Parts: sequence; structure tokens; C-alpha cells
Amino acid sequence: MCAGALVNARISRLVYGCSNPKAGAVRTLFQIAEDVRLNHRMAVTAGVLAEECGEMLTAFFRALRTPAKVPT
Repeated sequence: MCAGALVNARISRLVYGCSNPKAGAVRTLFQIAEDVRLNHRMAVTAGVLAEECGEMLTAFFRALRTPAKVPT
């Protein structure tokens, strides 16, 4: 997700599952969606099905790191 694109597109509401503590720009490292220095702000609803979303992301990135098995 690109928080800057959401602001530029003037999205009124953002709903997401789990936060990104290493690179998040909505509520973790930055608070772009609510930054008064920008020309647009949006309502944010965070943590919707957070545990399930986190598990899905973990599984996705684990699969990317797992080398593909070559059929013999």
C-alpha cells in the first residue's frame, strides 16, 4: 500500500488488517494519513482481522523465500 498515493487520490477512508512495523506509513513509522502538513487527510480503521491478515502475509513471504523444488 502506498500512503502517499492514497493522500494524492483523496481517498476518504482506509481500512486495513495488520500494521507494518518496519516500513508502515499510516500508523507506525509515519502518520501520513493524518499529517496536518498535507492537503488531505482520511479516516483510518486499522486491525480488521489483524491476526488472519498477519498469518497470510507471513505465509506469502515465507513461500517467496523457500526455494522452488525442481522436478526430477
